[in-house]
Amino acid sequence: MSITASDLARWAFWVGLRKGLSPDHPGVVRALAKGWRLQWMACPADRALMADEYKRWLGDTLTTRGHNRLVAEAYRSAWRVHLDELLLSQLNPENIDAWVKIRGEHRLKAALDQGVGVILVYPHAGPVMLMIAALAHKKYPYVQYAARGLAPKDMAQTHPELLAHNPLRAAIRKSREAHEDSLNVEYLTLDAPVRTLHRRLQSGHIVGIAFDGRIGSGWAPTPFLGRTALLSPGPWKLAASTKAIVLPVFCHGPKTGPAIVEIGSSIQGHQDWKEVATLAIRQQTAWLRRHPESYGLWLLHTRKRAGIDDHPLFIDVAPDERYRAWMPDEAKRTPGLSEAVNMTG
Repeated sequence: MSITASDLARWAFWVGLRKGLSPDHPGVVRALAKGWRLQWMACPADRALMADEYKRWLGDTLTTRGHNRLVAEAYRSAWRVHLDELLLSQLNPENIDAWVKIRGEHRLKAALDQGVGVILVYPHAGPVMLMIAALAHKKYPYVQYAARGLAPKDMAQTHPELLAHNPLRAAIRKSREAHEDSLNVEYLTLDAPVRTLHRRLQSGHIVGIAFDGRIGSGWAPTPFLGRTALLSPGPWKLAASTKAIVLPVFCHGPKTGPAIVEIGSSIQGHQDWKEVATLAIRQQTAWLRRHPESYGLWLLHTRKRAGIDDHPLFIDVAPDERYRAWMPDEAKRTPGLSEAVNMTG
C-alpha cells in the first residue's frame, strides 16, 4: 500500500516527536497536550462515528451537544495518553511516580501474597502502557498477554483500507514495541501455549489481559454498556481453571497531574467463569460510566473494524450476519462452537 498523509503524521508523532521529549521537562509535554484539537479537527468522519457509539451507549442521558463535547474530551484524553507513552523508555523508578499513580496497590500486594497468581483485567481505555511501566519499575513480576506486531498479511490484504502494510507503518510499530521492550516485563502473544500462562500464575506472576480485545478463538455474547458485546471468555476461564485471583483494573488520565491506575476488589473462589466475568465487568462498567472519555478511541477503533471478522465488539453495528455464529441459538445447531455460551446464563 502507498504511504498516506495519515501515515506521515503518525510517523512524525510516534518516531519523530519521541526524540524531542523528556520526562525531565514536563512543561513541554503539557504544552504539546493542547495539540489534540488538530487531530480532532482533521477527523470529522471519525468524530461522527464516535458520537454514534456514545449515543448507542449513553442514549438520551446526553444531548447532541453533550455527545459532541464528550467526543472532544475523548480526543483530548487519547492525545494525552499517547504523549505520555512517548516517554515510556525514559521512565524509571525515580521518576515514575510523577507520571502515574496507583490507587489500591494494597489490593495487589495482598493478592500476590496468596501465592496463586493474579490476573489483571482491564479495558482498552486510558494509559495502559503507563500502568505496565509503573508495575515494572515497582519490581512486580508482570506478564503482558496481547497481540503484537502488524495485522497478519492475509487480513491486511483483505482489508487494505484499514490494515495494509507499508514501510512507515512497519517503522511505527517497530518503534513502539522497542520502547515497550525497554520495560522489565514479559510479553506473551496469543500464539503462546495456554500452559505458559498457567506456569506464570503458578509461580506467582501477574498476568495482564484486556478483556475487550478482538483476537481470540471463541466469543461469548455479553451485556456490556447497555449493548450486546462479543467478548472472549479466555480471561475468566483462565481464572476459574487456575484459581488465580482476578483484579479488575482501570486506567484514566486527568487533565492535569499523573495518570491514574485504579485497582478494584479481588475476585476469587468462583468455579463458574461466567460469575467471574459478571463481577469484573460490573466493576469496569462503573469506572467507564465515571470516565467515558477514556473509552472513546477504542469504541471508534472497533466500530471502524466491525466488518473485518465475525466478532465485532458490539453486534448492533455488525454489517452482516456472521456474528450469529456466536449467538446461543446458532451454537446449538452448529457443531464446533463450544465457546459460544451466554455469559448471563
